Amino acid sequence: MVGLLLPAALGIFIGLALFFPYFRKLFFLKQEASNIPNGSMGWPFIGETIGFLMPHKSNSIGSFLDNHCSRYGRVFKSHLFGYPTIVSCDHELNTFILQNEGKLFQSSYPKPVLDILGKLSMMIVTGDLHKKLRNVAVGFISEFRLRPDLFCHLDKMSISVMKSFQQQRQVGFCKEAKKYTMSVMLKYVLDIEPEDPLAPQILEDFLTFMKGFVSIPLYFPGSPYAKAVKARARLTSTLGDIIKGKEESGAEIKKGDFLYEILRKGNINDEEKVSVAIDILLAGYETTAELLALVVYYIGKSPSVLDQLKEEHQALKRRKKDGEPLTLEDYKQMKFTSNVISESLRCGNLAKYFHRKALQDVEFKGL
Repeated sequence: MVGLLLPAALGIFIGLALFFPYFRKLFFLKQEASNIPNGSMGWPFIGETIGFLMPHKSNSIGSFLDNHCSRYGRVFKSHLFGYPTIVSCDHELNTFILQNEGKLFQSSYPKPVLDILGKLSMMIVTGDLHKKLRNVAVGFISEFRLRPDLFCHLDKMSISVMKSFQQQRQVGFCKEAKKYTMSVMLKYVLDIEPEDPLAPQILEDFLTFMKGFVSIPLYFPGSPYAKAVKARARLTSTLGDIIKGKEESGAEIKKGDFLYEILRKGNINDEEKVSVAIDILLAGYETTAELLALVVYYIGKSPSVLDQLKEEHQALKRRKKDGEPLTLEDYKQMKFTSNVISESLRCGNLAKYFHRKALQDVEFKGL
């Protein structure tokens, strides 16, 4: 039943708001404006990036944010990824930022992050281009969830993965979850089966890509950042070849396929196709795998929750005929399972931060 968690996690993007300052020069004035939050700029260039990126448990905000919030408050200034930055751990301010997307704030990432994500990533582009690329992604995801074979395929794949665990004395579940979710995404985005030689190659490049995304942005041979930039280039080439090959093959393209959405829109070029494909794979693979790991982690600490999940799943199984595949309606009936997913998202932390740039001077609660 683990496979049933996937659709609920697609498109999930949560975390703490981290956005660029009103103007860089404000941080270097001898006498700062009174409404700039307190904080520390750290070392030149690197600033406090090393501390900010230190690994920590997913069910916490980490020692860096915890210490800075205790010292400066839940909104403070810092110097991250080579730029002066305002960091917000304040729920009300973060909500205000999201509600004013495109009016007072817009997505904006430091150049090192741009080099990894790519200039056409939906996390970066704005305006009409963002709307066009997002329409392709949303169209695919909407149709993807309604595919009649989806839940049956997820169920069979989940059972197969769980059976493989029986032969192992110890299982690194998060790693296995990433293999599982990548296999699912490759199957439904690019029609690549798990046994295809390209599958582990693409997974490895995504793992390298994500390690570099949360690393010090220093480009030198062998650094995680340099490896990530190269992995992004390989992914672009690999996915570009796959998409082009499938378009030229003349094979039947089914409704709900990624290529179906591309052709249906009609106004998307080759570079944009690859970028959207990478964004969809990333959204469906990384966050979903981490959500699965969080759910298992929390269930492991709550035997009563596990018992109630089993009861709900067994009740559903009893209502179905032998061999009858799972459906979207079955999933909708699993209220407690849905609550477990939502509570895991509330308690865990899938995305530590996201970047926003203030389009003008902004005052909030006197700051």
